Amino acid sequence: MRWASKCAKTAETVRSAAIAPERTGCQVAAPDLPEFTPGKVVTGEHQGGQYTIQALIGRGANGNVYLVRSAAGHPAALKAGPEKPELKAEVEVLAELKKRELENGDHRSFLLDADRFRTEDRSIPFYVMKFVRGMPIDAYIRKYGYRQIGAAGLGLLDRLSGLHRAGFIFGDLKPCHVLVEESGAVELVDYGGASAIGASVKQYSGWYDRKYWNAGSRTADPGYDLFAFAVLCLHVFDERGLRRLDGALLPQTRSAEDLVQLAGRIPALQVFRPWLERALHGRFTGSGEAHAYWKALCRLHPAKARRGSSRMLTAAFCGSLLLLGAVVYAALSL
Repeated sequence: MRWASKCAKTAETVRSAAIAPERTGCQVAAPDLPEFTPGKVVTGEHQGGQYTIQALIGRGANGNVYLVRSAAGHPAALKAGPEKPELKAEVEVLAELKKRELENGDHRSFLLDADRFRTEDRSIPFYVMKFVRGMPIDAYIRKYGYRQIGAAGLGLLDRLSGLHRAGFIFGDLKPCHVLVEESGAVELVDYGGASAIGASVKQYSGWYDRKYWNAGSRTADPGYDLFAFAVLCLHVFDERGLRRLDGALLPQTRSAEDLVQLAGRIPALQVFRPWLERALHGRFTGSGEAHAYWKALCRLHPAKARRGSSRMLTAAFCGSLLLLGAVVYAALSL
């Protein structure tokens, strides 16, 4: 699913786990849902959950996303739309992912509820997710520095691995579908393109599609997501170079090796070049191996503290010195 409104320039924008920040390639017409207005209380027809609409925060082909407040007063994100197989498929993917995560003792799943809202003339399906404060991965890297790709990439691979273990691939992976919270935690957003492993990829975007580069099929397997993540790295660090490369090649001459060579010309990615080469050529046996290799490279080349974190630590240190000085002064004055 691609979203209709334009991308906010600020990287601090509050996002939902269901919303892709609105960047290039994330635009479509949205369904009309006049029943969902600020102040409206949406009550689930079967589960009975109640959610008060606060604001519309995203529009997509499969549904609109609203900031809501639960009956307990907690913020959440509610996605509602017309009766469509795509919306139903999203819920099924998230429900299966939640089930697998709970079985593994992982309680990070952001699917909170799935139900229907009955109006006078129709029944509208919806699902509810936890609310996530985050920014697109490219904005996060720009804010905190290129070295943060290590930790952010590890978090993304962790999320992808969990999805693959549940039997799905993400499919439409690109910067606007990856949010990074201020804490550094990573969330995949917009599961409209998720496809069952072994099926055809339901949704894809040019650069991130391995078939676009004549590097493989559109059959859903973990390698499809790993290829897309490698291209995401190139996009984040050298969008202009990627655009030039694409424009200089004919469709039949595009290849994974062209992308590998581009990676070799990006200084910030040299630490991860061996990983990128394997992902682009489809040489990982699965996302577990890819995650382990990325983690090993991170350990060999640890990142410095985030720029924002450094400022906070400096402020805390200065505050401690001032407090210590005050204590010493008070002691000497006795």
